[in-house]
Amino acid sequence: MNRDQPEREEVLSYQVHNGVGYWQPKGIPQPVGVVCAFSSRQGGISEGPFGSLNLGLHVGDEPGCVLENRQRFSRALGVDPRHWVAAQQVHGCNVAVVSQKHRGLGAYSQKTALCGTDGLVTAEAGVWLSCYYADCVPLVFWDSLRGAIGIAHAGWRGTLANIGVCVVRQMVSSFGCEAQDLQVLIGPAIGACCYVVGEEVAMAFEKRLGQGSLSHRHGRSYLDLRAANRELIVEAGIPPDQIHVSNLCTACHPEAFFSHRRDGSPTGRMTAIIGLREQ
Repeated sequence: MNRDQPEREEVLSYQVHNGVGYWQPKGIPQPVGVVCAFSSRQGGISEGPFGSLNLGLHVGDEPGCVLENRQRFSRALGVDPRHWVAAQQVHGCNVAVVSQKHRGLGAYSQKTALCGTDGLVTAEAGVWLSCYYADCVPLVFWDSLRGAIGIAHAGWRGTLANIGVCVVRQMVSSFGCEAQDLQVLIGPAIGACCYVVGEEVAMAFEKRLGQGSLSHRHGRSYLDLRAANRELIVEAGIPPDQIHVSNLCTACHPEAFFSHRRDGSPTGRMTAIIGLREQ
């Protein structure tokens, strides 16, 4: 967040269940049956740069450790890890419509994750949409009137490619949602306090959004990626007061989050997850 702006009230609360730490929405209207959470790095068995709750299968960690971590996170939330759905995340704008028949894709192997995809939507219960990040912005969406949900992974490339807007459009076209009925939660990500970008990236965001998501200090440009996503989602027709933005910066809190910008590679990944409980 821009240091010149007042701090927003945090929209997530930290929970611990059997040693597994995660954040859940706080003070945000949620329909009955929707479960949404953002993992921390606390409570897993991975070691070294992946310590301890690494949930990414694609970063070089021991697969057995990652699968145990996913089991632990699932138990903490009371969801079935066999019903996770994951995408390969290529920093693009493709959004896949998934259903119960897709359950398990990417849950136990990166090879089965949906290729060329950064967004997932569904209107079926018992399907747990997931995305993986270590500085990029996790976006989650829900429509309480139509029982539809969505999730997206938004790095700077995906943000400029309108991945959040593409999720909104897919929910409208596939499930009959209306943009004004959607709630959006923008989760923990690297903040404008830490996210230095080069001239080419800064110019691309300035061209698309003006100076609103950029700040300049000591001769360097800083990007507020969450603010950029919020602005684009507002353009898609979602009321500003229905877009909820976390203040948590992944790079500022090494005890809580993995951060690719802070730690380099290899490092672990957090997971954002949303689903509808089966009644």
